[in-house]
Amino acid sequence: MNIFQIIKSMKLKITLIMLLIGSSALVAQNYVSTEPQNKNAILEEFTGVSCPNCPAGHAVMAGILSNNPGRAFCVAYHPSNSSYTSPYPGEPDFRRTYPNAFYSTPYCGSSRFMPSSFINRREYGGERLQSRTVWENYANGIMAEASPANMGMATSYDMINQMLSITVEIYCTDDITDNISIYVLLSENNLTSTQSGAGSNYTHKHTFREAFAGQWGDPVGELTTQGSLITYEYEWSAAGSGYLMSNCEVLAFIENQATGEVITGVGVHVGEQTYIEPTAGFSVEDNTVGVGTQAIFTDESTGGPTEWLWTFEGGDPATSTWPNPGPVTYATPGEYDVTLEVTNPAGTNTMTITNFIDVGYMPEAEFTASLEHIMVGETIDFTDNSTNDPTSWYWELYGGSPFTSTEQNPSGISYDKLGDYDVVLIATNDYGSDTLVKEDYIHVGDVGIDEVTTDEFSVYPNPSSGMIHIRSAYETGVNEILIRNIQGQHVASFAPVNGLLQSIDLSNLDKGLYFIELKSEGKSFLEKVVLK
Repeated sequence: MNIFQIIKSMKLKITLIMLLIGSSALVAQNYVSTEPQNKNAILEEFTGVSCPNCPAGHAVMAGILSNNPGRAFCVAYHPSNSSYTSPYPGEPDFRRTYPNAFYSTPYCGSSRFMPSSFINRREYGGERLQSRTVWENYANGIMAEASPANMGMATSYDMINQMLSITVEIYCTDDITDNISIYVLLSENNLTSTQSGAGSNYTHKHTFREAFAGQWGDPVGELTTQGSLITYEYEWSAAGSGYLMSNCEVLAFIENQATGEVITGVGVHVGEQTYIEPTAGFSVEDNTVGVGTQAIFTDESTGGPTEWLWTFEGGDPATSTWPNPGPVTYATPGEYDVTLEVTNPAGTNTMTITNFIDVGYMPEAEFTASLEHIMVGETIDFTDNSTNDPTSWYWELYGGSPFTSTEQNPSGISYDKLGDYDVVLIATNDYGSDTLVKEDYIHVGDVGIDEVTTDEFSVYPNPSSGMIHIRSAYETGVNEILIRNIQGQHVASFAPVNGLLQSIDLSNLDKGLYFIELKSEGKSFLEKVVLK
């Protein structure tokens, strides 16, 4: 696959996020430090399987990388425009055409040879290509210089879909006035072939495989002033490549287009990332919670933590090591601290918010009505009896007018239709809400006759489970006993019994409000009774 095919197969998204120094904007970087750093050494080695001195060059390169972890990075090119790179019969072919433009005169200098390497593509005495004897010295010099930019990177590989994802971050610690380009390369380790000077079954490292940018990089056309953050995201399909992605690594670097010199770079193995010291941060869905209810916490730390330790004062559980812990329950009123400690290979950071969680008792809704049994057109007053100091109320008064109320004690609620009606109260304070529903609490009736208040008759018990006792002031006072429902319909009747006290059984009727009509000497007396 040539470079143009590679680029065509990639999906590239470039995002610029700016941080103006001294402003209130937030830095969104996850993998790159914002602190001024020195340059990293980027060594582009030219090697071949037929080069007898190349194993010695490989050893020098390995020593530089080993002595400078995270500071020196290498890619080993096998350009196809060299006789040294032709594979032995039956051996794998490591050649690529991409490095040919670099391994040519006059770009590399006055001559070509192997083993050789660029060190940040800097010219020393008019030559970019340098022998192994000076690699370490020149690399050390590069790494001692201040860099105007830092780079970070994260990679992941989806084995099912065979997709490699790469995020590269560039943070400008100083103004970069020249135009710059970005290069992103893939190399593979532990490739075996015959090697001149080392025999068969030789293991090759950092072998160049693919380039994810143009031959001379992709121009960084975004703002490169101090405080700018530039993010590149790449996706590449490894399907059909034959590469063992667990052995691969990604190298990214930026080049000054005016000088042709590499400014700095960074490399990681596939599936790994660079780290900056994390900064702990978290939020909670609601920091005012009721006793026995749950608080939901979310990690908002930056810098890519790999370990988390939560401490919940007064909470259950008291600790957690999950990024986003499960619900935390608080059993006792009070104000409680929350602490989050986050760690990654770059360091540890801790955040504590004092008295962050405020725990108290939610209301327990309760109420009473001035009357539970009324005639059509009468009114009722309601009284809130909720505990734990609610601060707001919401009533639903079915059948009543008005239907809803936010008063603590709604009064003058009128009912204009027959029926049994529910009453709902939701009582709320800072710690939560509680709902109480009293079904068929208000009973509204109308039998179409005058209700006469009298002390001549009494009905008890009321409410009743079914057996009703009627006490009369006169032994022969009751001529007829009629039972009506709240719609005024006649549902039962009883013959009177002479005497001061008589009983009737209404247990066969449904629960609800009824009216007992007592007829005596041309008068009608009405008593309400509730069957429960």
